[in-house]
Amino acid sequence: MLKINAFLISSSLLFFIIADKTSAQCCSSGNPFISDAEHPALQSQVLTSSLTYRYSHSSQYFSGDSRFSDLPFKETSYSNYADLQIGYGITNWLTLQAGVGYFFNKTLTTAGLDPYKGFGLGDAELSLKFNAYTNPEKRFSISPSLGVKLPIGVFDQEADHVQLPITVQPSSGSFKYTGNVFISKGIGKKMAVAAFLAYEYSQLIESDNFFYKYGDQWIGAVYFNFQAGKRLGADIQFRNEYRAKSTREHNEIVDATGYNVIFFTPQLTWAFKHNWYLSAYSDIPIYKYYNGIQMSFGYSFSARLTKKIDFIALKAYQKSKNYDVLLRQ
Repeated sequence: MLKINAFLISSSLLFFIIADKTSAQCCSSGNPFISDAEHPALQSQVLTSSLTYRYSHSSQYFSGDSRFSDLPFKETSYSNYADLQIGYGITNWLTLQAGVGYFFNKTLTTAGLDPYKGFGLGDAELSLKFNAYTNPEKRFSISPSLGVKLPIGVFDQEADHVQLPITVQPSSGSFKYTGNVFISKGIGKKMAVAAFLAYEYSQLIESDNFFYKYGDQWIGAVYFNFQAGKRLGADIQFRNEYRAKSTREHNEIVDATGYNVIFFTPQLTWAFKHNWYLSAYSDIPIYKYYNGIQMSFGYSFSARLTKKIDFIALKAYQKSKNYDVLLRQ
């Protein structure tokens, strides 16, 4: 009996020692990055709204660029998430964008233990996108953007009077400030190439249970769009996400944080009548590097429904009753 107790105590100590040196960095608090949320500034009086569902799943730990499999416990992280985004072209050079995220669940399971499960509103996002340069003949545009993410959702969430870890909190717990630029160039009639560069700065999380600051994040992506048919579009994206190490009390650097991950994201989009679009895509990590021992990004699948309303074309249609005017781009 003493041997069994000694084994259980030593195993528990080993678990907590290793757990303290690891992190579920793939599942940081707040809204996840929604691929293909970037696009040029809208034309004046054009409204777009999109609803995205995203399922993500992670179960592998990495140290450096190699899988780490010597942990004495098995963890799995998964979430079901919805994101609503709305954009409106106030003028031909200024677009207002807003969005909000909601987690149906954000779950972290450890074999032999009760799972941690967060849910509820994530962050709200507000941004201004500018049409810095447009050349319709060459199909070339440059659209920078500035924005802020507002932690409107629940933070310091508990379940059965147990404090949930920061990685399953639905809200960021602090403001985040973003800046990005989107560049697009058409090639021929059926192809376009685009690039996207974004920067995100997180404020310090200073709540009842957390004193934590996420490291700065950089995201760079290259897109290739092909018009595969009259209504079918295909996109291929390569995206690099880099996050610096986090800090906590007394500016102490958290070693097992920060990463550099490259994703391959294929996407198909079907255009319906009356400017409805249905897209499906998957984020597939093809290279991963993590500081320390961290749970890495796994796979995710997303489906998006988008509606576009051109109010200028709609007014012209109401006057002329000619449906062709609704096709103005």
